[in-house]
Amino acid sequence: MSLPVIRSLGHAGVGVIASDRGATPRKSALGFYSRYCTGELRLPAADADPDGFLAALKEYSTKLEESPVIIPVGIDSVLAMCKEREQIASWAHIALPPFDSIMLANEKGRLIPYAHSIGIPCPETTVRGESESIEALAERIAYPVVIKLTAGEMLGLSPQDRYTIVDDKASFAERFRHMEAFSNDLLIQEYAPGDGWGVSAVFDKDSEPLAVFCHRRLREYPVSGGPSCYCISTWNDELVAHAIKLLRELKWVGVAMVEFKGTPAVGFKLMEINPRFWGSLALSTAAKCDIPLAVYRAAKGDRAEASPVHIFKPEYRLNKKLRFVLQDLLSFKGYLKSSDKKLRFIVTFFAGYLNPTTAEGVFSWRDLRSSLRYFLNAMSKRDKIL
Repeated sequence: MSLPVIRSLGHAGVGVIASDRGATPRKSALGFYSRYCTGELRLPAADADPDGFLAALKEYSTKLEESPVIIPVGIDSVLAMCKEREQIASWAHIALPPFDSIMLANEKGRLIPYAHSIGIPCPETTVRGESESIEALAERIAYPVVIKLTAGEMLGLSPQDRYTIVDDKASFAERFRHMEAFSNDLLIQEYAPGDGWGVSAVFDKDSEPLAVFCHRRLREYPVSGGPSCYCISTWNDELVAHAIKLLRELKWVGVAMVEFKGTPAVGFKLMEINPRFWGSLALSTAAKCDIPLAVYRAAKGDRAEASPVHIFKPEYRLNKKLRFVLQDLLSFKGYLKSSDKKLRFIVTFFAGYLNPTTAEGVFSWRDLRSSLRYFLNAMSKRDKIL
C-alpha cells in the first residue's frame, strides 16, 4: 500500500521520505527502491514501542526546514499517531480522525450496532451469551454464517485468517473454537452473498469529502476470502451515500475505505471500515482518482465544498481494471474448481490478460526498480506461496 502513495506524491512533485521499522530487511521495504523516494528513515515499531516511534518521528521532523506532511499507512502507525494527533499537529501536517472514531471503526463489535442505529444496512449479528454454550449458540443461529474476529488486523492476522464461513450446525463448534484460539471477541454474522464493494473517501478537517472512489472486487486470493487480486472502478449512488453518512457521523478526517457486500439486485450490507489505505489502492490512481494526493491536500489544510451526498458523481475513469498478476494467477485453480462452466471461465480468464488497458497492481515501467524488487521477493517465497 505504501508504494502507490510514494508514486502518487512523487509524480506530483512532492519529495517523499519513506520510512519503515528498523528490523525490516531493506529488500522488503519496496518504497526504498522507488525512483520517487528521496530519503529513507528507520523508526521503532509503532505497535511494540509507540512512544519511541513518535519520539523518533518528532526528532526527525523538527530537524527539517519545513514542517512535513506525515502519512501513516499501516494500522499500527495510524493508531499510534491518532492517539497523539493534537500533539503531532504542532510539529507536522497530518490528516487523521479522532482516536475514539478510529477505534470504533476498527472494532466490528461496536461498529455494526452503531452503523445500524443511524440507518446503514448491516448483516444480522450476534455474539455468544455470557453463560451460553457453543452448542446452544449453534442451535439458535441460521446458516450460513460468518464467524469474525472483532479486531483481527490488530492481532496481526492476514485478511483470510480474520474470519471463517460456516455452512451448517455440524461444523460450527469446531470452527468457533478455531477462531476463539485467536481471541474470544467474536461476532457471528449472517453470510452476505455477492461481490465486495468498496467506497473510499478522503475527508478534510471539517469532515467533508475531498475525493470519493468506488471499486468492486472481481477476484480474490485466497478465493475463500482474501485481498482483491482483480478489481474494477465503478460507482454506486446508494453505497456512496451510506459511506459518506457513516464517516461524517464519525467526524472522519483523512482516508478510509468502507466495505460492503452484495449486489444491486438483492441489496448491500456493511462489512467493515478500513481506517487506512486499502490493498487495491493502486486502482484509484490508475483510474485517475488520486487518493494519496487528496490525503496530502487534506493534511495541508485544503477544504472541500460542503455538498449533499446525492450530487456526488464520479470524477474518474469508470470500468478501469487492475490486476495483481501473481495473486490472480494463483487464484485460477480455486475459481476454476467452483465454476459451473469451466471452459468459458478458462477462456475468459486468460483472454483478460490480452487487454492492454488493464493496469498492474505493482509493476510500473516508470518505477522499474521497485517493481523488479517486488517480483524478486515473490520468487524467493514461491515455495510458501504455492
